[in-house]
Amino acid sequence: MSQTTKGFARGAISIKAVIVIAAIVIGYQVYASSEYVTDEEMSFADFSYGLSSLAVGIVAIFVARRYKGSPVFGKTYLALGIGFVLLFVGDLVYNYYLLVLDEDPYPSLADIFFIAFYAFAGYHIVKNIKYFKKDLSWSSKISVVIIAGIMIGAFGFFTIETLADDPTVYYMSMAYVVSSAILLALALMAFLVFRNSVLGVAWTMLVIGIFLYAVADVWYYYLEEIGAFSIKDPVNTLWILSNSIMIYALYKHKKTI
Repeated sequence: MSQTTKGFARGAISIKAVIVIAAIVIGYQVYASSEYVTDEEMSFADFSYGLSSLAVGIVAIFVARRYKGSPVFGKTYLALGIGFVLLFVGDLVYNYYLLVLDEDPYPSLADIFFIAFYAFAGYHIVKNIKYFKKDLSWSSKISVVIIAGIMIGAFGFFTIETLADDPTVYYMSMAYVVSSAILLALALMAFLVFRNSVLGVAWTMLVIGIFLYAVADVWYYYLEEIGAFSIKDPVNTLWILSNSIMIYALYKHKKTI
């Protein structure tokens, strides 16, 4: 058995972790579907997105500390951690507008923190790709453009009729979708780089988490565009799932190397 195969096997996905993640997600969905969660009253569901993002950020920062002095992991995982902490801060600001000021939180100052997340997360992925594989093939680069283009095009096609209602909100939503599509495409490229390495499992899980996060983002902004978003919507559960998977991916990364 090769060293790479041994490393991949050593980093195999834990059944216990899968059960724990499933329990968290199912439990949250049951809670969100209950009568205790409504759009009219404050509940834990209003803060679940921010708190789960904060959890990812804290774990990422711990991973960064583990690799202090590393030419790539220390800085990149710190950047990822900061990005998720910014999501938490943005969610606090969002809920302040919504629950305290009773104002429409979208768009608002919260968007500064939400948009900043993509810059930090993108830095994390790009720096890792460049460090471990200096030159990616043109086919890989073209794939990034195609994947991002499909997501952006689909969103634009299904929401274009809302442009006349509020151009500011429409273009803000499009900016988020573009950012999510690029982040997803970069994550898939990172998976191609690391899939046969000792970090294969960790990066696979991270890519799955980022993929689900991007899907949830696009889903959320579509719901916002058509005025159908509710705190009870399953999109919140998808965010919980993606963040749970990313926490596990970070744990696996820390344990693998």
